[in-house]
Amino acid sequence: MSVTFNSAKYTKQVGAAGSSASINYPLSKFVAGKLRYAVIEYALAGTEVATDIINLVRLKAGAVVIASLSILKCEDPGTALTLDIGFASNDDALLDGAALTTAHDLAFTKHASVTATANDFTPAAIAAGDEVIFATVKTATTLTVGAKLLFLIAYVDE
Repeated sequence: MSVTFNSAKYTKQVGAAGSSASINYPLSKFVAGKLRYAVIEYALAGTEVATDIINLVRLKAGAVVIASLSILKCEDPGTALTLDIGFASNDDALLDGAALTTAHDLAFTKHASVTATANDFTPAAIAAGDEVIFATVKTATTLTVGAKLLFLIAYVDE
């Protein structure tokens, strides 16, 4: 016989066995907000060097970035380009050590490894002062002028 298990969120919605529901619908943007994508295209100048910053988008404080649904698409950037993506209080909160050497798609993770960790499943809430999402150039070697990078950043803001 199968057993049914409930998430903590579901239990809050419908109430624990023998009690009334605390809320009937999850109002928190962590579970029920409108998913949006910021679509940012950036063409390499070819002069980017380590420690340079590429400002991508400004989100409003309170928005929640969902890194696991965000993607970086790129044309061949040149010999080597490594980026971190984050915000003022954590410059690699969304993507850490993305090594771009050929044209490809790269899903955001919070770590350079391809193995997911518990932190990869925690949405990044944007605090006051962290509204600007940016990429930090970690390494840049013989970049291709005009090569396009397309950042698709998933977030919930209501």
